[in-house]
Amino acid sequence: MVFVALLIAPLAMAAAALTERRLGPSAAGWVAALPVSFSVAVVAVTLDAGEDAASAMALSAATHVAAQVVFAVIFAAVLTRHGLLFGGAAGTLAYGACSVGLWHVPDVLPILAAVPLLGVAPRLINSSRPNIGSPRRWPTTTMTCVAAAIVVGAAVLTTRLAGPVAAGAVAAFPTISTTLAVTIVMRDGSLAGAHVLGGLIRSLPCYLTFCLVVALTAPSVGLPAVALALLGCVAAGRVAWRAVPRAPRVAAAQ
Repeated sequence: MVFVALLIAPLAMAAAALTERRLGPSAAGWVAALPVSFSVAVVAVTLDAGEDAASAMALSAATHVAAQVVFAVIFAAVLTRHGLLFGGAAGTLAYGACSVGLWHVPDVLPILAAVPLLGVAPRLINSSRPNIGSPRRWPTTTMTCVAAAIVVGAAVLTTRLAGPVAAGAVAAFPTISTTLAVTIVMRDGSLAGAHVLGGLIRSLPCYLTFCLVVALTAPSVGLPAVALALLGCVAAGRVAWRAVPRAPRVAAAQ
C-alpha cells in the first residue's frame, strides 16, 4: 500500500498542475501547496503505523505552519535581492530554526501564532508584476510530481525511524513549493518565484485546516478522517482562493 501511495501522490499533483498552468505563478504556488501529497502521506502512515501515528504526524505538521510562513517570507525577501541560491538557503535555515524552537513549546502556541501570520505575511511578499513566460512544460510538472512522491516516502520512512512527530516536521517542509519556485525562477525570474511563495502562504489555511481535522478525528474514525479533512480543506480553499492574484499566461509558442 505504501508503494500505491507513492504513485498516487505524483498523479494527483500532475492533475493539479494541469488546472493551474495558465493562471500565473501565484496560482501555481497556491495549488502546489495544497495538502495533496500530505493527504496521501497520512493514508500511507495510517496503513503503515496506525491511526494514532497519523494523528500525531498531522498535529506536528499543523504546528509547523508558522515555520512554513517564515520560510516563504524569508525565501522571497532574499530571493529578490540576492538570488535563488541565497534565498533557498535562507528560507531553509529559517524553517529549521523555527522547527528546533518548537521542540519544547506547547502545540497550541505555534498553531495560534500561525493565524495572524497568515493574514499579515502575504503583504510582506513583493507584489510587483512578474514577467510571465510560456505555460509550465512537462519537465516542470515532472519535477513537482517527483517532489510529491518524496514527501510521501519521507513521511513514511521518518515515522518508522524517528516517530510521527519528526515525520510531521519533515512532511511540512514545503518541498513541492520549493521545487516549483526553483523551476519558475529559472524560467521567469525572481519576482515570479516570489509570487509562487506568496501563493504558498495563501494556501496554508487549507493545509492547516486539513492537518487539524486529521489530528482531531483520526484516532476515533481512522481513514475516513482524511475525507473529512479534505472537505474542510475545500471549504477553507473557497475562501483563500479569492485572495490569490491570477494572471493569464501567454500561449505557448507554436
